[in-house]
Amino acid sequence: MQLKEFVESLQKLIEAGHGELEVFYSHGSSGDCGNLSSAHVTDRVTDCGPFDLEEGEKYISVYAGN
Repeated sequence: MQLKEFVESLQKLIEAGHGELEVFYSHGSSGDCGNLSSAHVTDRVTDCGPFDLEEGEKYISVYAGN
């Protein structure tokens, strides 16, 4: 999913009157859940991915946790 698509889906939720709700994450395979914290642009590949980046390619990383 691209950032633009993600933001558009969030904007639809705001337009539907849900803009004041808290935001949490849910990880499908592990069942882990918690708060979303921050987002930033990076090109760092770590032990949790992304694994298919070209050298220097950037992506948006969303930090989950406190």
